[in-house]
Amino acid sequence: MSSIQARNVNHPEHRENLKTEKYNIIREAILVALPADDWMSFADLEDAVRARLKANAVPARLFPKPGSVRWYCKAVQLDLEARDEIERQPKKSPLHLRKRR
Repeated sequence: MSSIQARNVNHPEHRENLKTEKYNIIREAILVALPADDWMSFADLEDAVRARLKANAVPARLFPKPGSVRWYCKAVQLDLEARDEIERQPKKSPLHLRKRR
Protein backbone atom coordinates (compact mmCIF):
# COMPACT_ATOMS: atom_id res chain seq x y z
CA MET A 1 0.00 0.00 0.00
CA SER A 2 1.35 3.43 -0.89
CA SER A 3 1.90 6.21 1.60
CA ILE A 4 2.06 9.99 1.69
CA GLN A 5 4.68 12.00 3.54
CA ALA A 6 2.40 14.34 5.48
CA ARG A 7 3.88 17.60 6.63
CA ASN A 8 3.39 19.28 10.00
CA VAL A 9 2.89 23.04 10.05
CA ASN A 10 4.16 23.16 13.65
CA HIS A 11 7.29 21.11 12.95
CA PRO A 12 8.39 21.67 9.33
CA GLU A 13 11.24 19.16 9.61
CA HIS A 14 8.87 16.35 10.66
CA ARG A 15 7.11 14.03 8.19
CA GLU A 16 4.49 11.41 9.00
CA ASN A 17 3.90 8.43 6.72
CA LEU A 18 0.16 8.09 6.16
CA LYS A 19 -1.56 5.45 4.06
CA THR A 20 -2.64 7.15 0.82
CA GLU A 21 -6.16 5.72 0.86
CA LYS A 22 -6.85 6.93 4.39
CA TYR A 23 -5.18 10.30 3.77
CA ASN A 24 -7.33 10.94 0.69
CA ILE A 25 -10.57 9.95 2.45
CA ILE A 26 -9.89 12.26 5.39
CA ARG A 27 -8.54 15.08 3.18
CA GLU A 28 -11.67 15.09 1.04
CA ALA A 29 -13.91 15.01 4.13
CA ILE A 30 -12.05 17.95 5.69
CA LEU A 31 -12.16 20.04 2.53
CA VAL A 32 -15.88 19.34 2.03
CA ALA A 33 -16.67 20.19 5.66
CA LEU A 34 -14.60 23.34 6.14
CA PRO A 35 -16.15 26.63 5.09
CA ALA A 36 -14.14 29.30 3.30
CA ASP A 37 -16.03 32.24 4.75
CA ASP A 38 -16.28 31.26 8.42
CA TRP A 39 -14.31 29.38 11.07
CA MET A 40 -15.04 25.85 12.30
CA SER A 41 -13.75 24.35 15.52
CA PHE A 42 -11.61 21.25 15.29
CA ALA A 43 -14.21 19.36 17.37
CA ASP A 44 -16.95 20.27 14.87
CA LEU A 45 -14.65 19.37 12.00
CA GLU A 46 -13.97 15.96 13.51
CA ASP A 47 -17.74 15.40 13.91
CA ALA A 48 -18.31 16.42 10.28
CA VAL A 49 -15.57 14.06 9.08
CA ARG A 50 -17.10 11.17 11.06
CA ALA A 51 -20.52 11.95 9.59
CA ARG A 52 -19.10 11.97 6.06
CA LEU A 53 -17.32 8.66 6.61
CA LYS A 54 -20.61 7.16 7.78
CA ALA A 55 -22.61 8.72 4.91
CA ASN A 56 -20.09 7.40 2.38
CA ALA A 57 -20.11 3.95 4.03
CA VAL A 58 -16.35 3.99 4.56
CA PRO A 59 -15.49 0.53 5.92
CA ALA A 60 -14.85 0.51 9.68
CA ARG A 61 -11.76 -1.65 9.03
CA LEU A 62 -9.97 1.44 7.65
CA PHE A 63 -10.22 3.23 11.02
CA PRO A 64 -10.71 0.35 13.48
CA LYS A 65 -9.22 1.73 16.68
CA PRO A 66 -10.89 4.24 18.97
CA GLY A 67 -9.24 7.55 18.20
CA SER A 68 -7.94 6.62 14.75
CA VAL A 69 -10.33 9.00 12.94
CA ARG A 70 -9.29 11.79 15.31
CA TRP A 71 -5.59 10.98 14.79
CA TYR A 72 -5.95 11.02 11.00
CA CYS A 73 -8.00 14.25 11.16
CA LYS A 74 -5.22 15.92 13.12
CA ALA A 75 -2.41 14.59 10.94
CA VAL A 76 -4.18 15.61 7.72
CA GLN A 77 -5.21 18.99 9.18
CA LEU A 78 -1.57 19.79 10.01
CA ASP A 79 -0.52 18.68 6.52
CA LEU A 80 -3.19 20.81 4.81
CA GLU A 81 -2.08 23.81 6.85
CA ALA A 82 1.53 23.21 5.83
CA ARG A 83 0.39 23.06 2.19
CA ASP A 84 -1.60 26.33 2.57
CA GLU A 85 -4.90 24.67 1.71
CA ILE A 86 -6.47 25.52 5.07
CA GLU A 87 -5.66 28.02 7.81
CA ARG A 88 -6.18 28.38 11.53
CA GLN A 89 -7.73 31.40 13.21
CA PRO A 90 -4.91 33.38 14.84
CA LYS A 91 -4.81 33.57 18.63
CA LYS A 92 -7.94 31.43 19.02
CA SER A 93 -8.29 28.58 21.47
CA PRO A 94 -9.66 26.05 20.99
CA LEU A 95 -8.44 25.63 17.43
CA HIS A 96 -10.67 27.00 14.63
CA LEU A 97 -10.02 26.41 10.92
CA ARG A 98 -11.27 27.33 7.45
CA LYS A 99 -10.28 26.80 3.83
CA ARG A 100 -7.61 29.21 2.71
CA ARG A 101 -9.09 32.07 0.73
